[in-house]
Amino acid sequence: MFKHILVALDESPQSAAGLDLAIALAQAVKATITLVHALDPATLATSADDAGSVSVMEIELDELQAAAKELVETTSARVRGAGLAVEATVRDGVPAKVILDTAVRSNCDLIVMGTHGRHGIERFFVGSCAEAVLRESPIPVLLKRS
Repeated sequence: MFKHILVALDESPQSAAGLDLAIALAQAVKATITLVHALDPATLATSADDAGSVSVMEIELDELQAAAKELVETTSARVRGAGLAVEATVRDGVPAKVILDTAVRSNCDLIVMGTHGRHGIERFFVGSCAEAVLRESPIPVLLKRS
């Protein structure tokens, strides 16, 4: 069965639902959990002001990094509180690529993600990290649709 589960984190309720599922599964099979949060450079590009001010982007990056660190620390404490071993990381990059790379580097044998469950034209325009991970993953992926 599964011994090392990667959980993709963000601040969404869908991510929290995926985490709940991963914790329950990890407890049942005595697995280790690796948490990963990706800081997507596209987030900065789309949220910078019109002038593209470097100082604004640096401040925003600092805020995003601090929020990401707090998210993984809080979540790690929750996983430890459930009696599980946990590793956690925050990495820069495109989320799907970060998730897949971290899963391989950490020798995970399952990826668990929450997903919005978008479909049709909405998924086409919004894109889907979960779909990209599912399509490219060399290991099983468990999606918790919310």
